Amino acid sequence: MQIKLRTNMQVKNYLDPIEKLILADYHTDNGNEFIAQFLRNQAKEVKGELSVWGYNRHGQCDIPEGLGKVLQVNCSHDHIAVIDENGKLHCWGYNPHNECNIPSDLGKVLQVSCGGFHTAAIDENSKLHCWGRNQHGQCDIPERLGKVLQVSCGGRHTAAIDENYKLWAWGWNEYGQCDIPEGLGKVLQVNCSHNHIAAIDENSKLHCWGDNRNFQCNIPSDLGKVLQVSCGGLHTAAIDLNGKLWAWGEIRHGECNIPSGLGKVLQVICGSWHTAVIDANYKLWVLTSNGHHECRIPENLGEVLQLSCGGWNTSAVIIEN
Repeated sequence: MQIKLRTNMQVKNYLDPIEKLILADYHTDNGNEFIAQFLRNQAKEVKGELSVWGYNRHGQCDIPEGLGKVLQVNCSHDHIAVIDENGKLHCWGYNPHNECNIPSDLGKVLQVSCGGFHTAAIDENSKLHCWGRNQHGQCDIPERLGKVLQVSCGGRHTAAIDENYKLWAWGWNEYGQCDIPEGLGKVLQVNCSHNHIAAIDENSKLHCWGDNRNFQCNIPSDLGKVLQVSCGGLHTAAIDLNGKLWAWGEIRHGECNIPSGLGKVLQVICGSWHTAVIDANYKLWVLTSNGHHECRIPENLGEVLQLSCGGWNTSAVIIEN
């Protein structure tokens, strides 16, 4: 039995490109039950309660009153963006560059990403919108960029996958993070950090480039095909086809110290100095030194279907009963 894609584009999370190109190759009868579970998790509509904890100097952990159920959350260092169950975008936290000032003409949203001091969102027509600080051109959307499947904001740069699975990147480029590798081909997923980018190609092969001072772009030689990747401040983490978590780069804060009891992983998200994962039982794990309590998972949190990490905070969407 083949897993079906989500179809209601207006009230769901963004259509992750990994579904469209991989689902045709993996079926529930292929003997790999984890891959089937991973893809079901990707395809499932998220609608649940939002929980946020950790560093709160700018009110980024103060959930707006009356927010209700949410479909998606994304964190940056000091601000948070959320899509509610009606497809409406909400932003709050630090706002010195108007990164939380949602454009008045922005309607329903399919996906959102928060950068260092900018925000980007894909509307229901697959059009990309960017706002906030634009000192390095991170909000200057390329004129030739058409419909967009996914967007990811870095510290001062932005990357997007268009409808033809071509990767685009623009903004600050001191470490070559906007120089897309020659011959990369079609891209299923992209994720940006402060100064580096990771992308999964159509063969599920991982590519990393940009700032590599802490070896965050040195992909382990024995890492095979990848289902998902996330970039942290100075580290990178990925899930392989067997559900195994891999992490490399900066290790001083424990962000790459994978617990011995951690089994198969459905999602990994890297913050600046911590890493959070959802295991196959929808239990949340957080790896870090816990400087701002981003590791102190709230009691009775329950099952988690989606998460996001900021600089020193963590947020989770709790599965709706």
